[in-house]
Amino acid sequence: MKTILAACIFSIFTCSTMAAEDIDELLVNAVRTDKTVIPGASLKRPADYVLQRIKVSSEAREESVRKEEILETLRLLSNAAAKDKTIELAVVLDNRIVVPFKLDAATLKLARGNRTDTSETYLSIKAKVIPGASNAVALFSKIKEFPTTVKPVGRTAIDVVGDIDVSIINPSQYREEVIKLYAADSKAVINALGTDYRIVTKGIDRQLYWIRDGMTNVIIYIPYDYEVVPIGGASFNRNGG
Repeated sequence: MKTILAACIFSIFTCSTMAAEDIDELLVNAVRTDKTVIPGASLKRPADYVLQRIKVSSEAREESVRKEEILETLRLLSNAAAKDKTIELAVVLDNRIVVPFKLDAATLKLARGNRTDTSETYLSIKAKVIPGASNAVALFSKIKEFPTTVKPVGRTAIDVVGDIDVSIINPSQYREEVIKLYAADSKAVINALGTDYRIVTKGIDRQLYWIRDGMTNVIIYIPYDYEVVPIGGASFNRNGG
């Protein structure tokens, strides 16, 4: 068995092998700030998952031993996640596409570390979001502590890397809902102003955007704008904010 493990060759998924329509889960890279302009009609909802990136590395002298130790440690992480049921392992491609982690030669790659005679690979600890601030704090703690529940093999180390990320599954599914929110908002404007006005919408056919808001929430929106046009008079431009 050890001979087989030591002989494993690692490779990694590339984005070019995946058609855009096959992408289901995406990392939410943008974070809302005070300067972010969000249209008035937007959808705020919980993200689907939180993710914590980790690095698994080995400093064993022989490359074959490093590969074996890392693979055995990854196997322990996989087994621990399978027992936990609330934890999943994932790989993030191109810093945006989240795919399930698989412990085989088709989905893994060992890279050379910063120091001589080191090998490393990266993956993410992933857990489903349960709405609520208190739940978010507990969930963050859980996925950060999960790697400590596994004892690395040999000279392997497991290190937490960076902050916690969030992801969303198939964000395009919310496009119709966002448009309906805009339609309701524009109708409310006309109802408030009266029948002497109409709305001219621009940009509602633009692509969908999503941005992280707080610990686990995501805002999904279309950057539209519109004009409130007095019938027979000058228009009033509005950017949707």
